[in-house]
Amino acid sequence: PIVLKGVQCAEDALLAFRHGCQGVVLSNHGGRQLDLARSGIEILPEVMESLRREPGYSKDNFEVFVDGGVRRGADIFKAIALGATAVGIGRPTIYSLAAYGREGVEHMISIFKNELEMCMRLMGTPTIQDIKEAHVITKNLSDHFAMQPRDNLMNDVYEPLVTQASKL
Repeated sequence: PIVLKGVQCAEDALLAFRHGCQGVVLSNHGGRQLDLARSGIEILPEVMESLRREPGYSKDNFEVFVDGGVRRGADIFKAIALGATAVGIGRPTIYSLAAYGREGVEHMISIFKNELEMCMRLMGTPTIQDIKEAHVITKNLSDHFAMQPRDNLMNDVYEPLVTQASKL
């Protein structure tokens, strides 16, 4: 089987399908090639929409993987809901391995599993097959920002360091 990695648009996914590949990996290679390249999860809805319209396509004969940007179990849930077969987990694995070795990777996998299961419980989806596209809101998928909670400790407790240079 041939799975094409680095797909960045629906047209390329369709070409891969039409030319006999068994799947694609939606990836921007960690954003290292173009810093504004869309992430795999951003590309996923348009890829799945195009594939579903393609004669002969089924999830059984062509798989779609999302590589990159997965940092929590809810990210896995979203990718599955939007049509991905599976996700790639790179940086968390590297960091876990580098810091804690095999035990770190095992613990990371446990965290992802527990977070995914909790997300599934909260969404009322007892099995992977119960996860549907309707569980995800995609209208702001490409906004490239996430609201961050206010850092009360930093903003209200710590006092700025006063140096001689700042007194001048």
